[in-house]
Amino acid sequence: MENISYSQLEKDFVELLEQENYREAVNLLGRASELLSCKEYEEHYFDIHFNKARFSTNCKMYDECIEILINLVEQGYACPLDWKRFEPLKEDIRFAKLKKMNDLIFHNTEKKSKPEYVVHLPEGYTENKQYPLFLNLHGDGESIKEHSMYWKPDNFLKKDFIVVYIQSSQMIYHNGYGWCKDPIKSRSEIINFFKIISQQYSIDKECVIIGGFSGGAIAAIDITMANEIPVRGFISLCPDEKPHSFTKENVMNACKRGIKGVFMEGEQSIVPVEEEMVSVFNEVGFPYEYYINKGIGHWYPEDLSDKVEQALEFIL
Repeated sequence: MENISYSQLEKDFVELLEQENYREAVNLLGRASELLSCKEYEEHYFDIHFNKARFSTNCKMYDECIEILINLVEQGYACPLDWKRFEPLKEDIRFAKLKKMNDLIFHNTEKKSKPEYVVHLPEGYTENKQYPLFLNLHGDGESIKEHSMYWKPDNFLKKDFIVVYIQSSQMIYHNGYGWCKDPIKSRSEIINFFKIISQQYSIDKECVIIGGFSGGAIAAIDITMANEIPVRGFISLCPDEKPHSFTKENVMNACKRGIKGVFMEGEQSIVPVEEEMVSVFNEVGFPYEYYINKGIGHWYPEDLSDKVEQALEFIL
């Protein structure tokens, strides 16, 4: 049988989740070692097995779930055992030992965790001119590597933007980081990297756009509304929580500063909090666009590049 790519496996998996076919989704991941090349299976080993454990809880397969988690933790992988979906596992006699081992891995790994960034420069970059900047933030539980696979820098680079992917220091699980765990720390890390980038590269501070997916989308809104850096616009894909800085007053002030915003969300996972934020935009006259991604839920749309192009035309 010919191997499929991990991205195809992930796409098929997400489609099953959106259809609420959780057992089929879990079974699909159980066949990953057969479907993927050895290289891709090893590269995505944690994600495959953690997601298998994670969604086993939707099928009430708690024994299978804890066995997978024990196997992962014994191999040194940190898992988010405090998630609500894992609550039933506490009744298992093995959970206390599992948690103790997992806490130790978290403690040792978090001490070494630092924020990171990756810079993409437009072709022909020179310090003799100033360039617009796009700050791109991964979703909670992701990394720069995973996020940049789906949200590529191309749209911005061809418009002469400098593109910077920023990775939070806040560990959620093995190789997965997030912004929502400590929003103040997240804000501080983004501001710090903006200062570093501004010193290292020739930036047009009149044209800074920030965006991200999920937790990164929320952080992008937070930075914008808090007015911590000179943002011209934001592009938020699936911002399913409202940051504390999102107040009517701050939205009005952002409007006065000439800021524009773009929301994107999957049609299968429209959340009330997004509708609440849009309502505030309408109330104060804040310029925004809201794109509904057909056929998907809380995920990257296949036509993200086209949507980003549309968003850029609106903001610029």
